[in-house]
Amino acid sequence: MQKIGLIKTDEDAVRLLNIALEHEWAVSFEYTIHAYSMPKATFFYHDPTMKVRKDARAQTIQIGIDEMYHALQLGLIIQQMGGTPSFKTDEVIRYPRILDNLKRDRMTEDLVTDLYRSAEIVEGAFPKIQNMVLNIAFDEVRHAAQFQAMIDTLEAEGQQEALCFRHAPENRDKEEIQLLHEIMRIENELMHRYLKYTLLFSDHQDLSQRLFKNAIDQMRHWDKNSGTLVMLGDVVRIENAETDADGVEKSLSPMPDLYPGEDRMAALESLLPTEEELVRLYEKLLPLFPEGEVTDRLTPNLALDREHVFTQTYLLENARQVVGLE
Repeated sequence: MQKIGLIKTDEDAVRLLNIALEHEWAVSFEYTIHAYSMPKATFFYHDPTMKVRKDARAQTIQIGIDEMYHALQLGLIIQQMGGTPSFKTDEVIRYPRILDNLKRDRMTEDLVTDLYRSAEIVEGAFPKIQNMVLNIAFDEVRHAAQFQAMIDTLEAEGQQEALCFRHAPENRDKEEIQLLHEIMRIENELMHRYLKYTLLFSDHQDLSQRLFKNAIDQMRHWDKNSGTLVMLGDVVRIENAETDADGVEKSLSPMPDLYPGEDRMAALESLLPTEEELVRLYEKLLPLFPEGEVTDRLTPNLALDREHVFTQTYLLENARQVVGLE
């Protein structure tokens, strides 16, 4: 991870924040990938901060959400400073063993803590940025201690060889599984597109908060569909990943680096057809399952995506008729 030394100009500050943003953007996704690859309510540890017994999977998801909020904080400050938030990502890796993923997560937290703490901000130059960086760094210290506690517990309980869920080869020929993977790819991309536009249009709170709400909806859909894939004998896919002889999956481009729409109208015009495509895919997927637990999981997602289509239709129509809206 690239480091920035002395921070004394606006350009220095924006560069530091963008390096951090690219990292937070990637790990928010990587941690949730790791979490959704392990079984629910199976691996418990004693949390060193909360002083209670926690499910490692659930807490890893929460840490991923923390990192997403860090990304939002960083992106908003970059935008306010007149910079351009970067949506590039670091690589995402999934190991076959749960323990190895947790060790990578712990290492990542140490690296980013060092990034934040090694930045030398000229005294009094950027007090709010300095305060934010210190605050985020201590979040990362907490995360590192939590991941270490998970690692220690797995090792103490003899669970070093516990494996992540894996893709079943026979699922490559199942239309319903491949449709669900495609839906999840679009949901993940849409979630991050909505977050990007939340940052870009933060000066218009009415618009940015509506877009943020849709980002959270897509995150929840992705969460539920990850569980559905496990029910069906598969696991969430890492886009563009290559798998080596040891079963380690690595992707240098797990999410798009660029998203359409750098101005308000172009962004709104790009969102509507993508939401419509999601509705079409859900409507194609649902009849492939008998009524029951799977359809009960999928139907609310379809309903909410139909709501998104309604919302995006009128956000676009309303923007088109307002004179002077940039």
